[in-house]
Amino acid sequence: MNWNLSCRFVKKNRMGKPVFIIGYMGSGKTTTGRKLARSIGYFHFDLDEEIEKLLGKSISAVFAEDGEDAFRKFEHSALVSLTHRKNVVISTGGGTPCFFDNMKLMKDSGVTVYLKMSPESLSKRLLSARVKRPLIENITPEDLPGFIRAHLMRREDFYNQALITFKGENLDFEKLLAAVREAL
Repeated sequence: MNWNLSCRFVKKNRMGKPVFIIGYMGSGKTTTGRKLARSIGYFHFDLDEEIEKLLGKSISAVFAEDGEDAFRKFEHSALVSLTHRKNVVISTGGGTPCFFDNMKLMKDSGVTVYLKMSPESLSKRLLSARVKRPLIENITPEDLPGFIRAHLMRREDFYNQALITFKGENLDFEKLLAAVREAL
């Protein structure tokens, strides 16, 4: 075996801290997380998808049948289990950083990336996806921008604690990738 080749392989694939993608619903966390994971050779996990697999039902069903408090407990538990993994990018739910000690947990375990978007941009993205999102499914299109603005304002203190913040509109992925690599 060529020693130089095997050294490069080990160095390139060394165990790395988890990367957490945070931001408001509709900000592109899952899409960006998948692309980032592919680019740095990590595995990708979508926290909501993991919860759905564990519970055998959709997030909307969890909210409807068990309530938001129960969902947040499931979410925290799933997050804790993923923070112990290496070489993973985790796309969180929009509220994940805002409950329990989740933001501190993510900051202490790895690299946090906030995809920041304006309420207007989020409203446009979320307008067609309301039925899949329990927090906004019953809000009228006219009321959606105001709801998002107020809700985002309450969550922004948590989001702004992220190590890295990038504008979600017209995201410059190459710059984001460079910032994450530097942080790792």
